[in-house]
Amino acid sequence: MSKEIHELAKVLAILLVEQGSYSYIDKISQTSSKDLALYHVREALRDYHSLLNRGLKTETTMKLAETINFSELENGILKLKEVEDITQLREKTSLIAALALAEAGRLAIREKRYLATKVLEYLKSKNLFKEDVNALSKTIEEKRKEISEALGISEEDVVEIAKDKNLLQRVRSS
Repeated sequence: MSKEIHELAKVLAILLVEQGSYSYIDKISQTSSKDLALYHVREALRDYHSLLNRGLKTETTMKLAETINFSELENGILKLKEVEDITQLREKTSLIAALALAEAGRLAIREKRYLATKVLEYLKSKNLFKEDVNALSKTIEEKRKEISEALGISEEDVVEIAKDKNLLQRVRSS
């Protein structure tokens, strides 16, 4: 059942990253009955479809969304429906929540790396790229408004990238 569970976990991870809320993960992990678990899954899928119709905000969530196998997802929902006791239900819902949190963590790291790469590519295109990480960080902070406007990234995200010198070092080296 792990493949089916993982598909639902991907949906929950996308909801977490896109909405910035743990609500569906928490609701599913804390459910006390099969009926309630299925209700929360339905609500999560409804919001997921709304997000898809509006358009996902981040490149990494878009890429993950493209990998979701809806047949496997449906199988996971049907298997969740077949759960007979509360212990088994708790085990499955806890596993779904844990996998969703792990996937959301991967998404957050990938998104931050993706944004940092875009920032460095922008600096290179403007001949502002610096080899020294400290100088690079300072340039990003000084040009944060310009970078934000040019790339459609919030100034807060640009500043966060500027401050993360380990990230800048890794992206610069790759």
